[in-house]
Amino acid sequence: MDLTPAVTPGDRDECAAALADATGAGRSTRVVGGGSASHRGVPLTADQVLATAGLDRVVTYEPADLTLTVEGGVPAARVTELLAAHDQVWPQAAFRPGATVGGLLATADSTFSRLRWGPIRDSLLEVVIATGDGRLVRAGGRTVKGVAGYDLPRLVVGAHGTLGVLVEVTLKLWPAPAASGWYTLAGDAPTLVQAARTVTREVYRPGAVLLTPGALCVHLLGAADDVTAPAGMEATQGPPSPQWDATVQVGVSPAHIGDLVTLLAGHGDEYVAQAGVGICHVAVHDADDVDRVRALATGLGGHAYVTAGPPEVRRDPWGAPPPGIDVMRRMRRAFDPAAILNPGLAVWDAPGDRV
Repeated sequence: MDLTPAVTPGDRDECAAALADATGAGRSTRVVGGGSASHRGVPLTADQVLATAGLDRVVTYEPADLTLTVEGGVPAARVTELLAAHDQVWPQAAFRPGATVGGLLATADSTFSRLRWGPIRDSLLEVVIATGDGRLVRAGGRTVKGVAGYDLPRLVVGAHGTLGVLVEVTLKLWPAPAASGWYTLAGDAPTLVQAARTVTREVYRPGAVLLTPGALCVHLLGAADDVTAPAGMEATQGPPSPQWDATVQVGVSPAHIGDLVTLLAGHGDEYVAQAGVGICHVAVHDADDVDRVRALATGLGGHAYVTAGPPEVRRDPWGAPPPGIDVMRRMRRAFDPAAILNPGLAVWDAPGDRV
């Protein structure tokens, strides 16, 4: 898809007006932040591209309150630099090169240290979205979360922009840990699965416990005296950083992550599994690989969807519709009645479903 922007609103009102115009004209619209997640969903084309690059202002930063309000097009790297000056972090976000704040929230990409910090949706206190038909809707609160009707801050995280464009968000921040360290243990899959269970049971609040082919990686953070190598483990430079062309994200019960790792290891797959969380990223090469990994996930009571890949791998990104698909589609219609936003990017907007 050509990511050359056709519309680049300079503020929220211009964004809302552009979407109202698109709805009136029936123009489907692909919303693009940094373009770092452009290889997701069904590979459909759109009539126009709306770029959020003009929505790049820091609205307010209150270090004493641990809150930051920015427009959705602000680059995530700028947020990192701003917070570092005050020894604060946005730890739930899995930063991608070039990503924007709105893009990270829209794709719900949580960091490998979700075990410690929770999912990225928990960091969103308040949101303003421009809906598909041009309304500006605010929900949540900058200091205390309140819900009346739709819990919009949670709904928009992971919606891939199909409910509206995130024009402004308020984030909950955390003090930067005093110390941090990564540690590894080598071994075969059964050994590492057992070691992961021991670490999650005996180590106080680890940041991450990751299972990869041939290695267990553990992230510890906190007071310097608490950041020491668990028994039998050695210090390493950082977390795994796989560079895969196509990836499937599997979600299973945390109790079954060891079973999933055993199955993947037996097939020779490349993976990063998050013990204690139940999420596993798996490298795939073609659509048959996707089907095979998805069958493993569903066999363990979970699900699997494609998070990156060329068009031939994304022929069926999500698999069987979830039980609440009809509710999801009604929710979509409430915010984007003409279904112009990001065709093919979310499970509740299946190809051809335009109402």
